Amino acid sequence: MKPRLLLISRKWPPAIGGMETYSVELDASLQPHFEITRKVLPGKANGRPPGLIAYAFFLLKTTIYCLLHANRFSHVVLGDLVLFPAALCCRLKAPRQKRLVVVYGLDLVYFKRKGLLPSLYGAYFWLFRKAQGAFDGIVAISGYTAKLAAEAGLKRVHVINPSLPHTALTEDSGAADTLIPSAFLNCGSRRILQFGRLVPRKGAAWFAVNVLPKLSDVEFFVAGASYDAASFEILRTCARTCYLGPQPSNVLAAMIRQADIVVMPNIALSATGHDVEGFGLVAIEASSLGGLLVASRLHGIEDAVLNGATGILVEPADAVAWQIALTALLDEPANKQQQRRATAREKTRAYYSRERLGNDILKCFASTS
Repeated sequence: MKPRLLLISRKWPPAIGGMETYSVELDASLQPHFEITRKVLPGKANGRPPGLIAYAFFLLKTTIYCLLHANRFSHVVLGDLVLFPAALCCRLKAPRQKRLVVVYGLDLVYFKRKGLLPSLYGAYFWLFRKAQGAFDGIVAISGYTAKLAAEAGLKRVHVINPSLPHTALTEDSGAADTLIPSAFLNCGSRRILQFGRLVPRKGAAWFAVNVLPKLSDVEFFVAGASYDAASFEILRTCARTCYLGPQPSNVLAAMIRQADIVVMPNIALSATGHDVEGFGLVAIEASSLGGLLVASRLHGIEDAVLNGATGILVEPADAVAWQIALTALLDEPANKQQQRRATAREKTRAYYSRERLGNDILKCFASTS
């Protein structure tokens, strides 16, 4: 009989985001090893997360549930540190139980921002740090996240990278080529693609202004929802730049396969580090489809790219270094590029697998004995 595990997450589909994706993949990776009971808070139908009131009620309900029923489970995984009161109840009810909590980049820097909510979160994070003994281990999604955790005073931190999401994007059959936007499909130049949320740290505007003018016979396409008006305006007005907006998963997959290069030109926004890339799922999504990936050597992206195998890492905000790397890759013979694509796809799917994620979590539980 499998041991019983309680999985608690306030980040769950249909909400869309990296934490939601990690929670779902973590659940799937543990199913072969545990009988899982899930206490999760689904997001809204439009992909947005629940509101603060919904979070508060969920935390209250799960805390009471743990106080009453925690002794039914030998293992507990909490999807993020906000839920730590539930872990305190688990420890009270079942002291021998194994408990892990997952931390993300934003968890560890949000209190550095200005405003009332970050200040309140800072006080809450202080309580979590004092109560971290309720956990046998803290799971960081990247080496950079583990560094942030250590700097914040967290102990017993284990680095466990996410697995490749099993989504319509990564499992696409390649049948949507005719739906690709005409601007991309009929482009007479070489095509560089960036996809994902359009926020300042993703560096799309920086790339269009600083790198693109240094490249010849290249057009830059950006696909994804816009969350920053200033970046959108720059992309709208820059020469050889085309903002495509959000694209269906199957169309985006076809674009990744056809793009000459996929880029992640992330930049550090400030010395305070209040907005970071904890991992960078876009990187493994692109390379899993055989995309030729060039990405910034920044934050958790270093864990999302096996440098030289699944992609190429370049120093962030160094326009000359980006020009050199991109030009060299664009000028490679077609057969070498095809070999790169095949290697990236194979190694991404081999390393960033659910099996590896599940086994890493098992090892983390075992190390707490």
